[in-house]
Amino acid sequence: MTTGVTEIDAQHKYLVDFINDLGYSIRKKYSPQDILKVLKVLKFYAEQHFGKEETCMERYHCPVAGKNQKAHRVFVEKLREYQSEYETSGGSNDLAVRIHVDLVDWTVNHIMTIDTQLLPYIQSITSPET
Repeated sequence: MTTGVTEIDAQHKYLVDFINDLGYSIRKKYSPQDILKVLKVLKFYAEQHFGKEETCMERYHCPVAGKNQKAHRVFVEKLREYQSEYETSGGSNDLAVRIHVDLVDWTVNHIMTIDTQLLPYIQSITSPET
């Protein structure tokens, strides 16, 4: 899952650890407060991570930069939908499971296929500003 940008790679690792913790916790039955915490962490993650990643893709002229931005917008919209569902019906174990499934999918189908395309462009720069 390496992009070549230390900060982005560390954030990806944090997300994977978070997903693993969420999966473990679901088996123990998540509470509504736990789901609210998950939503807050994901919102903060998206706000901090996506901008940095998009800036790097533009700076290093990565050809998937536009596709990356579009995927980020879809992710943020999905978070809004989950937040709305939480506010109207409260947190449920089902909601936690759906969030977990989406995050696993995000790791496989976004981080590992889109974000990693940044690596060769980072490596082509002698001393990248990361």
